[in-house]
Amino acid sequence: MLRLCAPAKINLFLEITGKRPDGYHTLAILFQAISLADTLTFFPADRLSLTCSDPTLPTDDTNLVMRAAVKIQKELRETRGARIHLKKVIPMGAGLGGGSSDAASVLLGLPKLWNRRASEAVRRRSAKSLGADVPFFLRKGLCAAGGIGDRLRPLAPLPKVWLVLVYPGFGVATKEAYGRVRLPFSDSQSPRRILGFISEKNPRWQTHLFNRFESLVFPDHPALAHLKRSLMEAGAAGALMSGSGSSVFGIAPSKAAGLKILAGIRQKYPQSWLVHTLGLHGRHPRGRSRGSIISV
Repeated sequence: MLRLCAPAKINLFLEITGKRPDGYHTLAILFQAISLADTLTFFPADRLSLTCSDPTLPTDDTNLVMRAAVKIQKELRETRGARIHLKKVIPMGAGLGGGSSDAASVLLGLPKLWNRRASEAVRRRSAKSLGADVPFFLRKGLCAAGGIGDRLRPLAPLPKVWLVLVYPGFGVATKEAYGRVRLPFSDSQSPRRILGFISEKNPRWQTHLFNRFESLVFPDHPALAHLKRSLMEAGAAGALMSGSGSSVFGIAPSKAAGLKILAGIRQKYPQSWLVHTLGLHGRHPRGRSRGSIISV
């Protein structure tokens, strides 16, 4: 048996920079892994199968977990299977990359279960074929990304940052959000400033968060704009919607401050968590291999 955590991500910066001939949009992104996580457990078996703690999720080949399992099995020409159980914690349609993280964990976990070596090139090729966010979850930590989000540049990890993460109880479909994009943007943003502050370990980066999707999604979902304001009014140093929505996070000045913000915000939004940033490969910079999720 093998068990792996599949952490969620947030975006500290997200700008839409263009559109390719194939219809995909090009992006400038800062990805950051966080400690909210799904858990995948792998058992030896003759064939591939999937069970899930969430009965609303499909467990056939329409699930990205099964597609990842089939992909790495074919890449390695492996005849053995596996029984995979997914304990789902990361909300769906929340801009947190849960499905992509689950798929990346399969690409990492199944070769270990089979005692096989999968080269980095094989994992990256498999990840890219499964979705634009999947390659990030092979690395985790803090990464700048370009292209469609798959051209990654790992960055030095942030010191542990505490975040109040809020799922408002509804999702925003990625296709719906991208359908509102009208290029070019007259006020196009660059990640240069926030990257400069991060490289200098200057906490001013927390006030330079940016997500283009806020201006596209907030008009139809004013509750998200209200949620962002609520986090700032409660004491967050910065707040932002993650990805194309719908989750919103606020940066807490400290763990104690985060717990106080969380206690207040949970009165209206029960699906809220105090989480923290993770370093490379999902480890905290001090070496802890798994982040904690705080419940109050």
